[in-house]
Amino acid sequence: MYNKEQYKGILEYFKDDLELTLREIKSLLFSNENALNEELDEFLSSKSKRLRPLLVFMVYNAICKPDKNMPPNKNIIKLAAALELLHSATLLHDDIIDEADTRRTRETLNNKYGAKIATLGGDYLLSLSLKLLSEINSPEIFKYFSENTLNICKGEINQFFNKNNTVTIEEYIEKSKNKTSSLFIAGVKSALYLINKEIKPVLKSTKEAFLGYTLNFSLGFQIFDDIENFLNKNIEKSGSDIENGIYTLPYLYLLQQNQIYDIIEPTNQMRQEAEKFSIEYLNNILDNAAKSLDSAENIDSKLLIKLTGIFKIQE
Repeated sequence: MYNKEQYKGILEYFKDDLELTLREIKSLLFSNENALNEELDEFLSSKSKRLRPLLVFMVYNAICKPDKNMPPNKNIIKLAAALELLHSATLLHDDIIDEADTRRTRETLNNKYGAKIATLGGDYLLSLSLKLLSEINSPEIFKYFSENTLNICKGEINQFFNKNNTVTIEEYIEKSKNKTSSLFIAGVKSALYLINKEIKPVLKSTKEAFLGYTLNFSLGFQIFDDIENFLNKNIEKSGSDIENGIYTLPYLYLLQQNQIYDIIEPTNQMRQEAEKFSIEYLNNILDNAAKSLDSAENIDSKLLIKLTGIFKIQE
């Protein structure tokens, strides 16, 4: 659904940076003997969008305009690695909560070894993330990560206790800010702090522009994922959410239009209406992300604006 070729182009542009990030992760992983290392290495190396570390490098690139023949600031690499490790830890824990069988086409640790080992695996990746953050040695960055990790946990807990409760679209957006946007924001906020401290001054208006972009883009990414599941790209995931009483944007639209709608098997007309509404909502949020950068000064925003376009859906 998204423009995979254009996205591959962005990944290719930042290929060296992302490889340095993975190398940092693997070096840390295998410097500590652990019976799960091989399993975790396969999981961490498996194909994924790498959006969170990618956004860190895109912000660094937009502000610093570095020579691509030179590696990024070493703390930016550690930050990107810590962010990916923390995100991966949340995925292992999500698989336990969701009782998922597969993740990234591979059998989940939870399905293979049970909840105890999967929990420990997630905790282990979290500890590796904290170790990298300690090497950056910044109380401010620790604060950003701790605040946003707290938001993720709060979002997951609130979602559990709101199962089968019909929430408003505004409440859904607030939940998504906690569950999805928090890690994106922790990464970008930390990158802005490092750039301002170690490389060059960053104006307050520019920081606010990037954080506005990050919030809107991350919400758009969550909605994009919801739409993709709704359009049967992932029937199992979509059905699982509904069975668990978790309503994503297209289903919330159906519920709010008519409480007697059969949201498990909606009619074609109902599906088309929900799809149209959700796509318009997505595209507006991604447009807002791009507009957020208008107030940033002396940056190269071309790739960031291109990224929003990649996830827009043409009706």
